[in-house]
Amino acid sequence: MKEITEETALILEIFGPGRKGIQALASAVCEARNLLFEERVAMDDILVTKDIYPEVAKRMGRDSRNVARQVERLANQCWDGMDGAQKKKYIGKELKDIRAPKDMIFYLAFYAHFRQGFYRVLEKEPGLLFGKKDF
Repeated sequence: MKEITEETALILEIFGPGRKGIQALASAVCEARNLLFEERVAMDDILVTKDIYPEVAKRMGRDSRNVARQVERLANQCWDGMDGAQKKKYIGKELKDIRAPKDMIFYLAFYAHFRQGFYRVLEKEPGLLFGKKDF
């Protein structure tokens, strides 16, 4: 039986347990988490089209463009499916909109790592945006 990753469990928590086809988004969140918190790359220095999607595509044995479209579609569906309470929980505050699907990847990576919303974590540790910090 395939082990469920923390990122997959998080996305299923948002979408509901019956949701299929979330592996690309879960892998993108996992890769973002690795870049942010293991390799300590600054969030502004991570380019999803060059640093995340190709790595996810390689892991999944798929074309990078198809993976990008699937991740972006799922990230938008994740955003659209969240109510105000979920946005506060997973993002740290209730936003009216996200700028781009990549924001959801980073929000979920922060939540998976800290078990707190992105904005709540940054209130305590604003230096996390800049990388190369011990945490």
